[in-house]
Amino acid sequence: MMDEQAIREATARGGIYQLLSVAFLYPDEGLVSRLKEGCAEMKVIASPLFDTISSEGCTLDILQAEYRQTFGHTISQECPPYETQYGSAHLFQQAQSLGDIAGFYRAFGVEVSDRAKERLDHIAVELEFTGFLAFKEAYALAHHSEEKAAICREAQRKFMEAHLGRWAPLFAKLLGRKAQEGFYRRLASFLEAFITAECRRMGAKPFAFEEGDLTPVAAEPEGTCFSCGVESSCFVAAKEDD
Repeated sequence: MMDEQAIREATARGGIYQLLSVAFLYPDEGLVSRLKEGCAEMKVIASPLFDTISSEGCTLDILQAEYRQTFGHTISQECPPYETQYGSAHLFQQAQSLGDIAGFYRAFGVEVSDRAKERLDHIAVELEFTGFLAFKEAYALAHHSEEKAAICREAQRKFMEAHLGRWAPLFAKLLGRKAQEGFYRRLASFLEAFITAECRRMGAKPFAFEEGDLTPVAAEPEGTCFSCGVESSCFVAAKEDD
C-alpha cells in the first residue's frame, strides 16, 4: 500500500535540498522567483525555518552584491564552500575524499553538468545530490517498493555521515559569521538547522569537523575541476532505471 505521507515528506526534503543547492550558486532570476513564490511542500517539514530564507529583501541586485561580498572571486579563506578544505591538509587526502564523493555519484548514475566550472565537493553539488536521492526515495515509494526506497534512504544516511554532515554545519557557522546579516546569514542558519535535523532523522552520526579542522590550501588537487549547471541543477544524465 502506498504511503502518501512518506512520499510527500521525501518529495519535500528533495525540494529543500534542491533550493539550498541553487541558493549557494551565483544568484539569478530563477533563485529570486523561487524564494518569492516559496513552496508549500517544503514547509511540510521545515516550517517555520523555511520562512527565514524566503523573500525578505531578495532582489537580484541585492543577492548578487551580498554573494560577491560574502564569497568573493576566489576560494574564501573564511568560509570555503568546498568539503576538501575541511580537515584535509594534504592533496593526497583531498584526492581520496573527492574519489569517494565521485563514487557516490557514479553509483547512482549521475554526472556533473558542464555549464560552469565547479568541483564536485562544492556545497551546492553535494546538496543537489542528497536532494536527488530524496526524490529517488519518493519515486521508489510511489512506483516500486519499500525495498528500493530503503536503498535510497541508506545512501542518504551514508553520504551524510561520510561527507555532507561532517562539514556543512561548520561551513554554515563560518558563513553566518562572515555574512553577519542579510540573506546569506539567514541561509547559513537554515542550513545548519536543517542538516542537524536531517542527521537526527536519518540516524546519521557524522564525525563533524570543528573550527580547528579548517585548513584552506592555495593549491587545488589535480583533475578536480568539475562542472556545475548554474541555471537549474548540478547534475545531468541521471539513470532512469527506477
